[in-house]
Amino acid sequence: MKTLQVRLPEELRHEADSVLAAIGLDLPTAVRLYLTKIVQTRSIPFALDAGPKTVEVIAVDEETQARMDGVATAWKARKP
Repeated sequence: MKTLQVRLPEELRHEADSVLAAIGLDLPTAVRLYLTKIVQTRSIPFALDAGPKTVEVIAVDEETQARMDGVATAWKARKP
């Protein structure tokens, strides 16, 4: 057996302990279950995503837009 040490914010640890106690588990058992599931499925046992992409539209004056267009043109013309 090996020991695993993980640093957690105190509040997260407290809340996790409360939830796990309500379902009859302690944190070390929950971690072992989690790692066992990773090995069995060869994946993380829940969906991971970065969420929706957000785009902020910023108004610019004509001079700034012309400079940005020049950069875009130069970027497209570059040789890879």
